[in-house]
Amino acid sequence: MRIQDKIILITGGNAGIGLEMAKQLTKLGAKVIICGRNEATLASAAKQFDLDYIRCDVSLAYDQKLMVKALQARYERLDMLINNAGMMHKYAFVDDADTLTKVVEEIQVNAISPLSTTYHLLPMLKRSHDAAVVFVSSVLAYVPSPAAPIYSGTKSFIHHCAQTLRYQFKAYNIKVFELLPPATKTAMAVNFDSAKIPLMSVEKLVAEFIKGLQHDRFEIVAGSSKQVRLMSRLAPKFLFKQIVKSFN
Repeated sequence: MRIQDKIILITGGNAGIGLEMAKQLTKLGAKVIICGRNEATLASAAKQFDLDYIRCDVSLAYDQKLMVKALQARYERLDMLINNAGMMHKYAFVDDADTLTKVVEEIQVNAISPLSTTYHLLPMLKRSHDAAVVFVSSVLAYVPSPAAPIYSGTKSFIHHCAQTLRYQFKAYNIKVFELLPPATKTAMAVNFDSAKIPLMSVEKLVAEFIKGLQHDRFEIVAGSSKQVRLMSRLAPKFLFKQIVKSFN
């Protein structure tokens, strides 16, 4: 897939993996729009890296509709949507007083929002001659983490959705990519014990992601996620036991 001159929207593009995607894609000649909940960080990133931005909380239907209207007013088409926004709560399911609230938030942001955002932007994507949707899932789509049961479930859900939508969207000439990062050096990494789990840099992750895009590798398994995918097929019980040890 060609990157130059593409119009690309990245949700959760004001920090972490999303911001690094915006920076590297812009350097390759794409026009990148970032969205997120924090207008101050969006404006700062946009000014520093020559990006466009729209403030939007993708977990809110009203915000999504306003974002679509803003995009339609500024651009005739959208070439690529990168569903990157996500959250991982750290809590004890049994003992936390806010467990149910956190469960709903994780499912809304990680599972429902990427699909509803994609649905609302299909008309703009259809106007592109070379369109794509990217879902950012996780290595935990292959093996769940006992420390993040709901997060793991949402990423497995997105993994299956990406596979099936890839088939459905063929009729509309829209490619569907999935990026499966390993544990990565972002703010979310506070949920991992980095002494036991090596963290991939966002720069290397995004470079691998872009290479996958350019070669139409639809399931982009980055870094150590490759080994986890293999082990999940060969010895799933052993792999899960190792994950449990890492988080005990």
